[in-house]
Amino acid sequence: MATLEPIINEDERLPLILGFQKIADNTNQATRFVEYGKGIYVYDTDGREYIEATSSFYVASLGYNNEELIAAITAQYHELPFFVSALNRTSKSSLDLAERLVAIAPVKDAHILFGSTGSEAIDFLLKMLRFGAVARDEPQRQTVIGRHGSYHGGTLASASLTGGHHEEFGLPIEGFRHVSQPDYHGGRQPGQSTSEYSAGLADELRRLIEREPENTIAAFFAEPISFSAGFKVPPHEYFPAISKVLKEFAIDFVADEVVTGFGRTGSLFGCDTMNLQPDHVTMAKGITAGYFPLSAIAIGNELYRDLEVGSERFGTLAHAGTYAAHPVGAAAALKMIEIIERDNLVEHARRMGEYLSKRLQGFQGHPLVGEIRSLGLAASIDFLRRDVHDVPVNTDADELSLTVYTAMLELGVVVRPAGRSVVIAPPLIVRAAEIDEICLRMGRVLDNVWQKLNHKPSAAKR
Repeated sequence: MATLEPIINEDERLPLILGFQKIADNTNQATRFVEYGKGIYVYDTDGREYIEATSSFYVASLGYNNEELIAAITAQYHELPFFVSALNRTSKSSLDLAERLVAIAPVKDAHILFGSTGSEAIDFLLKMLRFGAVARDEPQRQTVIGRHGSYHGGTLASASLTGGHHEEFGLPIEGFRHVSQPDYHGGRQPGQSTSEYSAGLADELRRLIEREPENTIAAFFAEPISFSAGFKVPPHEYFPAISKVLKEFAIDFVADEVVTGFGRTGSLFGCDTMNLQPDHVTMAKGITAGYFPLSAIAIGNELYRDLEVGSERFGTLAHAGTYAAHPVGAAAALKMIEIIERDNLVEHARRMGEYLSKRLQGFQGHPLVGEIRSLGLAASIDFLRRDVHDVPVNTDADELSLTVYTAMLELGVVVRPAGRSVVIAPPLIVRAAEIDEICLRMGRVLDNVWQKLNHKPSAAKR
């Protein structure tokens, strides 16, 4: 096998591999090193300030250096810094959190299984679905369906469920199928209504199911809104049409709330905002506001009964995670939930989201912008433009997204490029003046990029 020449000098490489970038960019020169955070701001080792306008991958819902949350974590470290949950043993804080999640999760009569990351939550649920199928004497029911463009994690199974980046990793592994993302702005035919478009996606799902051997599909996984796909808000007819097909074929619906849970969509869960009734739900990220790695699965009653029956047959449920149900993570999650409920942060996020949407709508007429989408405290600017005949007119939307992202970073604002869009989702504690600053800098960037592309004089500042 031929040995490839290194792209960069050995001395320039960091010992750390960073994701979602070229490996050759793992250098001191290409990397910003963040050492401090306060509120919605972070500061690098050169003293530069950044507004974290995506909550650092949609995680830091309470911002940085929340002293109350840090105190709760510190207290738990002094009381019980670690304890495994298995073999008839668990910690009190883990049980308390499970009870709290059962009370608030959008799954009736749920039981909770913990993990450490969102990827683990997906993996563990896939494993439980297989165990349940065996317990029901349906071992063939192992196939699951995801959506192109969605992101569900980095493990082999969760990355296979993810709707992209398969070729370079030799994925997906067997048992994973994918249907279209509800991308009305980019995917509709000229003049097609939201109802017609949603019906077409439901027909696509039905055709896929009918192509598979009978009774082999276990579940359909979807985020209420896929941030990784560019924050494409589904038409209101989409989920009812999809749910109807799933019920017809007795296929479980799993809502991946890893990003959308705990206030991001203007309700406690995205399922509440979108009026969804999932069979199971996965949670992570905002569950501890990023202060400790923890994830959870709300498992529905029917699958729980299957797990109970199967564990009797096999003598055990041979599954545990050393750091799952970590007592410190549980304490962090309990305090996080207490804070957002006590301080009415879900309602605050909804109001700030409305303000963000209003400010961003001012860019709707900008010559670079194709569509502004928003819901809860999250929004995206889509650079795919359509003409008066509703036909897409540009092919550089993905490139524009990366250009705007890079320029915003230089201006001290972290947004997230996602395909042809940039996504904005600041911490739930964001204030109106901080949203004004984000939008002010976005206006400067859009104008500057337009000027460079067209060599035109500066547009009026927004």
